[in-house]
Amino acid sequence: MRLKSLAAALALTLAPVSAAAAQLRIDINIPANRLQVLDGDSVLRTYRVSVGKPGHDTPDGDFTIGRAEWNPSWRPPEGREWAREARFTPPGPNNPMGRVKLFFAPLYYIHGTPDTTSIGQAASHGCVRMRNRDVIELARLLHRHAEPTVAPAEIDGILRRSGTTRWSTFRAPVPLTLRYDPIVIEDGELKVYPDVYERSRVHTEGVIQALLAEGYEAGSIDRQQIRAVLRRAAQAEGTYTVKLADAFTGLRRREDLASH
Repeated sequence: MRLKSLAAALALTLAPVSAAAAQLRIDINIPANRLQVLDGDSVLRTYRVSVGKPGHDTPDGDFTIGRAEWNPSWRPPEGREWAREARFTPPGPNNPMGRVKLFFAPLYYIHGTPDTTSIGQAASHGCVRMRNRDVIELARLLHRHAEPTVAPAEIDGILRRSGTTRWSTFRAPVPLTLRYDPIVIEDGELKVYPDVYERSRVHTEGVIQALLAEGYEAGSIDRQQIRAVLRRAAQAEGTYTVKLADAFTGLRRREDLASH
């Protein structure tokens, strides 16, 4: 029996990855409390999430999502002080894991939560929390792409039986990147998110590197202007957002110089 189980596991590991699944990926920026689902470079979905609070940091790095658990139960982890008074919770609407959890590392999951007030904050014990409706939508999307052992058509019935747990394994695991980028440039705006884990990532060089990555000419970047922006960001509550055109004068893209 053990040999059969090992053979089955090896066959699952070596299963070919479909082209559709290979394109689908998930990106989470921890300071932004944001999860994006991408197909190649196209953003399909964007969700607000809750990441780990300081001292219970959500891990950053590259992972894969290889299985899902629908209608999960919750058992307090052993040896964790914060869970010392907690009790086992069976599947149901008040379960701390919500309606579905997606596995990406030992003891770390993307999962639902009945506590929607925590969404958008660093509030978990390391997992990535989502609104139940959002994590169900995300899990459905993965089930359409990742060659699951539970067919997408079965999910409605699984959700109706909220007291019954059901597992689903993905034959084509979905890549997941968790990154820690408090300085982001998007759509012509600079966003400075709180350095929630105090990793000293908000500094002048960080802004310079973000501008260079966006294709701006190094010689057009003014350090004094960056320092002024960071002083304002330090005084802001929460995320500081400013248009690049308002924050920096003389900023030029590299292709702008090449055209002259």
